[in-house]
Amino acid sequence: MHEFAALFLRHPGYAALGAGLFGVVALKVPPFALLSAALVALQALRHGWLLGVLTAAGAGLLVAVGWYFLGSRPGLDFPLVFALWPPLLVAAEVLRRTASQGLALVVVGFTAATLVLVMHALTGDVVAFWRAWLGRAVAAVPGATVRGFEENDTVRLMNGFMAVLYGLSLMLSLLLGRWLQSLVYHPGGFGAEFRRLRPPRLVLPLAVAAVWGAGYGSRVLMTDLFMVAMMLYFFVGLAVLHGVVAVRNLGWGWLAPVYLALVYFPQAALSGLALLGAVDSLVNFRDQQGTP
Repeated sequence: MHEFAALFLRHPGYAALGAGLFGVVALKVPPFALLSAALVALQALRHGWLLGVLTAAGAGLLVAVGWYFLGSRPGLDFPLVFALWPPLLVAAEVLRRTASQGLALVVVGFTAATLVLVMHALTGDVVAFWRAWLGRAVAAVPGATVRGFEENDTVRLMNGFMAVLYGLSLMLSLLLGRWLQSLVYHPGGFGAEFRRLRPPRLVLPLAVAAVWGAGYGSRVLMTDLFMVAMMLYFFVGLAVLHGVVAVRNLGWGWLAPVYLALVYFPQAALSGLALLGAVDSLVNFRDQQGTP
């Protein structure tokens, strides 16, 4: 992976080409959008936002050509990378200037919360919007219907779920870009920085106030913002666990059950880690353990 990262850092053109190719593949296989975004973030983290923008612009030309000839998956009206790159460049610049993954996470959380608010403002009824979107998305899948989503009331959570998925994609892309950067310039530095991930203490009461206030206007909006807050503190909780394991020299095998739970019981694991992260804002487990 060191050679992989070094290749794309050797010249911005290589990064633009790689990000563009991954972006084209993401038209049909969406997870590749994270690799594309990570390469854009890598350039911004190393060389600053301007070179990050130029990298994204060059990659965008390739993606636009691919989009013209290949189209995209049902339900997607534009390439996913076009939604990831702009806020990711902002978060990368914040991380580059402050060396604080916590502040970068705040940018990601703010972006996801803004998406929630914009969707409510533009659609008027997000539940109806996502019900119609699901209908278009499953139309291309033989035998698939939206009945299952409606029966278990999942459609009411779609707006919050999409915002959480957006936030997770942004933060994972940023962390991947930071990890690639550390492989070349600061081996081992990524882990120490991630274990220090902590947003400002003021973020928690602001998040609680936003969720509480939204409940007076719309239960759906309240749920959406609550889900975004959970996404934000999920990363904090994960950093807490990594920090405690590192300072106690427990061995990384102690983290295996957590990651297995994220795979097999994602909702419960994410909720538990988010709770741990929120409590850490009050108790500060890592300082008690002596985590650097």
